[in-house]
Amino acid sequence: MSKNVSKVLFGLQLASATACTVLSLMKLIEHNYGEVEKGDTDDRNRKAALIIFYSLALAEALLFLLEKAYWEWEVTYCKVLEEVNEACDLGPSGMVLITRFFYFAYSRCVNGSNFDGLKMDLVSFATNLLASNLLDEQLIGIRILNKFAMDEQQLSDDTLRKIGTTSTVVERLVKMLTWKDLEKEEIRQRAAEILSRLASKEQNALRLSGIPGAMASISSLLQNHRMLHGVEDDISEKISIHDNERYRLCTFNYLGLLILRKLAQDLDNCGKIWNTKGLLHKIIDFSKAGERLLKDENVVLPQIMMVKQSLKVLKLLASTTGTTGKKLRHEISEDVFTISNIRDILKYGEKQTKLQKLGIEILTCLAMEADAREEIGGTGGVLKDLLNIFFKEGIPENQDDVRTAAGEALAMLAFESKSNCCRILNLKVLGAIMSEEKKENKLQEVLVGLVANVVKFMTCEESSIMFERARIQEAELAEALVKILNKYQKPTIETPRIRRFVIELAIWMMRNNETNVRIFKDLGIVKEMQSVIETTTKLENFNIFCGPVGMSQYSTTIHSLVENAMKLLDE
Repeated sequence: MSKNVSKVLFGLQLASATACTVLSLMKLIEHNYGEVEKGDTDDRNRKAALIIFYSLALAEALLFLLEKAYWEWEVTYCKVLEEVNEACDLGPSGMVLITRFFYFAYSRCVNGSNFDGLKMDLVSFATNLLASNLLDEQLIGIRILNKFAMDEQQLSDDTLRKIGTTSTVVERLVKMLTWKDLEKEEIRQRAAEILSRLASKEQNALRLSGIPGAMASISSLLQNHRMLHGVEDDISEKISIHDNERYRLCTFNYLGLLILRKLAQDLDNCGKIWNTKGLLHKIIDFSKAGERLLKDENVVLPQIMMVKQSLKVLKLLASTTGTTGKKLRHEISEDVFTISNIRDILKYGEKQTKLQKLGIEILTCLAMEADAREEIGGTGGVLKDLLNIFFKEGIPENQDDVRTAAGEALAMLAFESKSNCCRILNLKVLGAIMSEEKKENKLQEVLVGLVANVVKFMTCEESSIMFERARIQEAELAEALVKILNKYQKPTIETPRIRRFVIELAIWMMRNNETNVRIFKDLGIVKEMQSVIETTTKLENFNIFCGPVGMSQYSTTIHSLVENAMKLLDE
């Protein structure tokens, strides 16, 4: 009906303008303006006035017809709307959006001024429609914004900049995350996609998180994780029946985790995540993979991607600095599912090494707190799985980073923890130092650090047994340690602790053992110790780093360690 009415009105406009043109033209040609009585006071002005009137009426009608002809030519024959739609890559449904925008801008020009129309663009048009109470208009607005925001070109940056600087639009998008009606599902999903791109920019992320209730709205995207992954055997049949529901939840859950990962790069946002009721537990719940998922050859990619996103968020939260970081690490380690979920990934994730690395890095961050160290060490199988990864033979070179991460986690768990050290005392770690002497940088550092932390709690009898089991002589280990000191003439950001670990191990070997003191002297360790004193920096006094910032300082400085070693060598 609307199309037919539009055609009728369009025809009436053309007929009216045409009639006005013909009548005005006839009057101007014939100059027939009627008879005027002689002496009429209006006789002097009437002819001129009517000429002006008919001229203006003719000009107005002609301009209207020319305008209609121009747009008819552009729209119908030159297909300007199709060109715009193609340039914006809006697809077949985009013609409705472009046509509506064209008439909206045109009406602004007619009702206001041409400048009102010139100020209009598709983004402004879309943001206006978002505020509408009509579902169709909301859909049009969100589709336009989603298309431009998700574009990989300059268009995306401009769109996100415009959205980010308009607080009412951001608030509207956040509110849309809580809409649960099925008819509004597309709006909800597209709003989440836009916010996931918006959160990539630091300034926009701060505006987003600053909206009251924003974290709770994002939390509403995360739901029904166990049904989604099918980790429970008794619901596998239900999942096969509800594949569409699973995919729908998968989409929302992934977008929610993606937004949180981008927001969690800011310290204040980490605190807001922690303060949002139930949100942290939801994130942890998504880190559950299970044996079946990890070993499945035909695993669905979105399922693994969600576990990966969850682990990334947890890693950012666990590595947070300051008081907020301490609270978050305590809260994460206290959750009964955190460590057990990571343990499953370590145990069954041979085919998912990226997940293993993320899980190991989370354990390393959590182990910064003494209570968490004991909690992790006391969870059955975690230390064993880490050691299996660290000492596994035949690992491809492209997976050395997983092995290195496992060594760092073990060293951190053994740090000032007698109970954890006792759990790994029976391992042949000394032999590993000898076999790894030619390994590069980080792997060698974590290995020496692991040994240095473990031997602090060993008795003389236990150390003898360890050397015997490793089938190496103490002189061989001493030689390897001196070579390491000679190799690392100055500390680097890649291996800031390796010289400290070597000196600690040397001190342990020389304490109450004159034979080892002589061996180290003969190997030239005094010269290496002097070199350490001359090249030491503040870098070597920290155990944990967040970028260039040292987070956990050793109670003993590197200078003090060298002095202790020199005293033993002088005795």
